[in-house]
Amino acid sequence: MRRRSFLFGTVVSIAIILTVSGCFTSGDLVTQQILDDARARRDRSLGPSPTAIPTPPTPSPTPTPTRTPQPGRTFATVVRVWDGNTVLIDGGASVRYIGVNTPGGGMFGRPLEPFGREAAERNLELVEGKQIEIEDDAADVDGSGVMLRYVYIDGVMINQVLLEEGLARLAPLGPNNRYATELRNAEAEARRAPLNIWTLITSTPTMTPVPSETPLPSPTLVVQPVLAIPRRTATPTINPLFAPAPSATSPTPSRTSTPTAVRP
Repeated sequence: MRRRSFLFGTVVSIAIILTVSGCFTSGDLVTQQILDDARARRDRSLGPSPTAIPTPPTPSPTPTPTRTPQPGRTFATVVRVWDGNTVLIDGGASVRYIGVNTPGGGMFGRPLEPFGREAAERNLELVEGKQIEIEDDAADVDGSGVMLRYVYIDGVMINQVLLEEGLARLAPLGPNNRYATELRNAEAEARRAPLNIWTLITSTPTMTPVPSETPLPSPTLVVQPVLAIPRRTATPTINPLFAPAPSATSPTPSRTSTPTAVRP
């Protein structure tokens, strides 16, 4: 019995020794203690953690109301600006502004003209990449098949803006005369200012008068008095057949006697 107790105690002692020696050999306990000490020091240096401020809940976005075009108009998106008065819209159609004739911008076979680039850049600034409203009139397309429309941004007619800023002249309207008065007034306002293209119009050149020849004094006409020439009275011819009888009172002319020669 004592022998068995001795053997059991020996085995337990050996097991304890092996366990302790293995921990020191692997270093797990030491490493864990070092990490725990480091965490404790860090927590002490940081102090107590601040109280977290509750984040207010993010409000849900308000849904944007769906826009509807004005009566008689439709929405379109400008894909590209061709020049000062023509754009390309989604769907592949080109739209030309009714009543607007901008200077050539180098597109569609038109040469680059004064203020043509400015008109194209202004049109690009106004509509490119934006949603526009377009409105038709009596004539749907022009001779080349381009759509003719009034174009609006936020309710403002772009046709009228370009005319008011002096970047376009009023084009022939033909049957598209729904807003003829507004477009004519816009052009007249830019011309009175004058703005942009209307500054290029020069006044009628003053003709330098050709110096006239100094007129020579005209000769003085001396009027000579006309002497009155007495009219010659014609002697009436007396017809012997109708000769009047001598008057009784008229003396009879005496005959002069011829003297008789005296002979010696």
